[in-house]
Amino acid sequence: MNELFEIIGKMPPWFWLVWFFMVGSFVGSFLNVVVYRLPRNCLSINKPKRSFCPSCKTQLKWKDNLPIIGWLLLRGKCRYCGTKYGIRYPAVELLTAVLFCFAAWRVLYADGNLSGEWAAWLTLLHILAIIGVLLPWALIDLDLTYIPDKLTLGPLLAFVPFAAHADALQFGLTRSAQSFDLTDVSAAVPANQQYTHLWFNFSPVWLNSMISAVLTGLAASLALWLIGKAANVIFARRVREMGGEAMGGADVKLMVLLGVMLGWPKLLAAFFVAIFVGAAIGTVQLLLKKGHGTPFGPYLTLGALVAALGSSWIAALYRWYMDFLQGAA
Repeated sequence: MNELFEIIGKMPPWFWLVWFFMVGSFVGSFLNVVVYRLPRNCLSINKPKRSFCPSCKTQLKWKDNLPIIGWLLLRGKCRYCGTKYGIRYPAVELLTAVLFCFAAWRVLYADGNLSGEWAAWLTLLHILAIIGVLLPWALIDLDLTYIPDKLTLGPLLAFVPFAAHADALQFGLTRSAQSFDLTDVSAAVPANQQYTHLWFNFSPVWLNSMISAVLTGLAASLALWLIGKAANVIFARRVREMGGEAMGGADVKLMVLLGVMLGWPKLLAAFFVAIFVGAAIGTVQLLLKKGHGTPFGPYLTLGALVAALGSSWIAALYRWYMDFLQGAA
């Protein structure tokens, strides 16, 4: 196994970046299928296996299903009935491809060439799984303001075991040349100092990490539920105009998943990014008197992706901002 990773580590970075761009485009194509079929109970994700035109229901040829390229070759129209396809199909494929490529660079090469370490690949797999789950979550919420529980509670079956890999949740918070053993904790350095997302200080670290991640998710969902109830009172008029709750139940469930995915430090960063962007867009909507509000799920997704991929940059930006304020004072 070590020899295999030695060979991988010697391969040029451009090879893996191109590879993950291509893989990401195909994953994006599949996510388009998930977004269209999953909320519709009459459809199955894997039946029919090939995509079909939503208008004439004709199954598409394999070359029409090629990510990005297929849409361009068809000029955005169905080969059979001429119905126009939205730009969102290739946009989702391109976005997923770019995110996969960026994630590969961020994990494997941004802090030096780590492509020869198995732990780095496991961390990368964790982040790719986050992208693959949250993108359809945000798109379905944006379209229908409704999220199937399959896409919120189902992924927990994968991410709770993933949380045992403490380095994945710690990624981006600190980078050290020291390699920690997930089955033991050094007596000289407590576990909750090695990994900032841990709630406790006991070994083995993998179990500590799983328990801490689950508790983070439960605490975060409770906090968001309380915030939503408070917003119902403070912004009662606006809530009535929206015709529902200030914070949907799906968003509360999402916080459980995000807590397990990210751990509490990155979850806090994700939440504040979501609040900042949501407040900015909401203010613009109020000033322009357009729209009745946007679901909070897409903002949480944006915040989670920013935290998962750039938490160290968020911390650096925060430190710069605080130094700027102190200098101005």
